[in-house]
Amino acid sequence: MAIAEINDTKIYYDVQGSGEPVVLIPGLGLDHSYYAYAIPYLKKFCRVISFDPRGIGKSAKPDVTYSMALWAEDVAALLDHIGEPSAHVVGSSLGGCVAMELIKANPEKVRSLVLVAAFARLDRSLAANFQMRIALAETPGMEEALRSHVMLWTLGRHFIETERGQEVVDNLKNTLAKNTPSSYANFLRALLDFGGIGDETFSENNRQEELKKIQAPTLLTVGADDILTPPFFSEEIATLVPGATMQIIEDCGHITFLEKPRENSEMIAAFLKSQIQR
Repeated sequence: MAIAEINDTKIYYDVQGSGEPVVLIPGLGLDHSYYAYAIPYLKKFCRVISFDPRGIGKSAKPDVTYSMALWAEDVAALLDHIGEPSAHVVGSSLGGCVAMELIKANPEKVRSLVLVAAFARLDRSLAANFQMRIALAETPGMEEALRSHVMLWTLGRHFIETERGQEVVDNLKNTLAKNTPSSYANFLRALLDFGGIGDETFSENNRQEELKKIQAPTLLTVGADDILTPPFFSEEIATLVPGATMQIIEDCGHITFLEKPRENSEMIAAFLKSQIQR
């Protein structure tokens, strides 16, 4: 575990294992611990790089305008800092947006691409969800309501009822509580901007031409019961990215690495192994 001083900020990161590098980009408001279940699978054959994005966890929290492009610049600079000219890139949810920005700006840095519960655009329902979260974050005393809102939209209904589901709920809420309401609202605004949503108007921005230019081998995984970013979002991306493949995780909601860590990790490990063996 170390601190990289890059892009006028400080990024907390960890490296485990050996082999070809894979960098793991977590989702909205989450830190490197999101991938705790996946790392043991991947470090058996990869050099796994996990980190806390700028503004989150143990990384610096500068007062800047956050964007997918800024986070992508940090990932590129982190790879340079570690001495890796390129890596396999895994991004979950918001992390998938960052990964798509990274491959757009620095395609040479992405050996292969894994997008988990990803979306390249926002529809009105997803935009309304994010806007509601902003309203909750900016209303004093609504922190617990916000965390419950996130739980209900990201974890499967049946999973929440299980004993392990309750453990995941508690850990998820504790991780989200580490974000200040203002920073979490700013992260959400970055997502709205990525999706082409203004303050008062809706305009689709599905990045079709950008996706058609992706040359890196690409895998998409998504939970069958994901109500936040249903499988059709991943299907849209898979249809546009040349040669992309898609796998659906049954009985799973949005946060796949917490709800079905073994299934999702095994899918990703198999994909990465197929790329490394080429």
